[in-house]
Amino acid sequence: MKVNEKNLPTQQCPPQAHTRLSEPDEHAGWSRRHTPAPQQGTQTSECPNPPQTGATLDTGRYTFPKAVRILVRREFLALQRKGRRRHTPHFVVITRPRHTGCSRLGITATRRFGNAVMRNRIKRHLREFFRRHRADLAPSQDILIIPKSGAGRLSFHHISRELGRALSLAEKTRLGVH
Repeated sequence: MKVNEKNLPTQQCPPQAHTRLSEPDEHAGWSRRHTPAPQQGTQTSECPNPPQTGATLDTGRYTFPKAVRILVRREFLALQRKGRRRHTPHFVVITRPRHTGCSRLGITATRRFGNAVMRNRIKRHLREFFRRHRADLAPSQDILIIPKSGAGRLSFHHISRELGRALSLAEKTRLGVH
């Protein structure tokens, strides 16, 4: 059957939203809604959202901003060279006191530890441990955690117990010192 273009209807279908993409991933030109700009602000202290003690859940306490991370290679090397080492069955924990600011965390998980999925999982658990216990680290210190080969199979509970012992958090909490 031959289609004659002269007999095509001239009325067009109404425009519809793009059905293949969800709203957050839409192209900026396709979105018809106005999205507010992210709020910007300045941090006045060197330790953003300082940990607070108390029974209320403070969302600022459980963040992991750049100010509490060890990011520069020379700081990692200095910490490994001059820090105090503690060995646990699944981790090497290196600490060094800081005189200013708040405690910071660095994680070194090499390829020998496992594939990227295992390395990312253990790093997520270690960051979560640090977020939860940052307030318990009374004298501010730099902490470097190097997971050993068996650490990938540990649950978060076991990781917390082992690192809590290595950082002497259990004694401080039991004695009521925060």
